[in-house]
Parts: sequence; C-alpha cells; structure tokens
Amino acid sequence: MKMTMFRKPFNKPMMRVAMLALCTATLSVAPMLVAQDNTAPPPPPQQQDNMAPSPGGHAGRRGGDQVEMLTKRLNLTPDQVTQVKAIDADQMSQMNALREDTTTPRADKRSKMMEIRQASQDKIRNVLTDEQKTKYDAMQAKMKERRQNRQGGEEAAPPPPPPQQ
Repeated sequence: MKMTMFRKPFNKPMMRVAMLALCTATLSVAPMLVAQDNTAPPPPPQQQDNMAPSPGGHAGRRGGDQVEMLTKRLNLTPDQVTQVKAIDADQMSQMNALREDTTTPRADKRSKMMEIRQASQDKIRNVLTDEQKTKYDAMQAKMKERRQNRQGGEEAAPPPPPPQQ
C-alpha cells in the first residue's frame, strides 16, 4: 500500500477548510488578547520644580541617594554621614516650604532655591576633610560642565578654583 497522501497536493476544498479553521482560531483568540490590561502603571509623582538640583549638583538625586553617592565617592565617616543627612534634610524642608509658598513669584523662587542649594553645598564642604574637599570640588565642577553642555552648545568655561579656607 502506497502512501499517496503526502505526494498529492492539497486540493481546493481542503485548502478552504484549512484557511477557514485558521481564521476561526484567530478570531476566537483576538478578544482575549484585546482584553489584556496593557495600561502602563502611573508614573511616580514628580517634584513640582525640577529646576533646583540637590546639594551634590544632581537634579535627579534626592535625599538618601545623594548621601549614598557622597559616602561612596568621598569615603565619608559615620559622623560625616550623619551631618550630611541633616544638611540634606534641612535643605529639602526649605525647598519644600519655598515650593508651597504661593506668594513668591516663580523667578524669585528659582534664585532663592539656588541660594539654598549653594548654602547647603557650603555646609557640606565644611564637614569634609581637605582631601574630600578636593574631590567634592572636582565633582561639582564636572556636574557644572555637564549642565552647561546640556543647556546649550556654549563652550564650558574651565572650572573655577576651589574656595580657600
């Protein structure tokens, strides 16, 4: 007995049945695919004012992230970590109070936030050893250069000499 089934090409009625079966299967699965929840989770709440970078000069870093980064890069002692956390918390409370202040014009808020940020950077710098200050100043200069490059094609000025104490 020869198996001629595999040698014989499909005839038209059999091809129609196969196509009908394929279409029916596809149409029966389609509603299940559409019914899946493809919505993305809501984005995390953002800060109202992204203009003000944190004391480390990282606009995206907040709170503990900055302290961790400074601890790692500058080898902060536990006492320094405690002091930097307090400075950071104070800065955040001042920034939040300023954001919630509806009487201060936006342009004034920006300049006040810059003052708060600079004051926090100076306080953090006072906590550091001379070697750490050198590294911190280099980090600040690098951040400033990155910000300038992002803001426009203007040439980044050489970093200013670190403040002497």
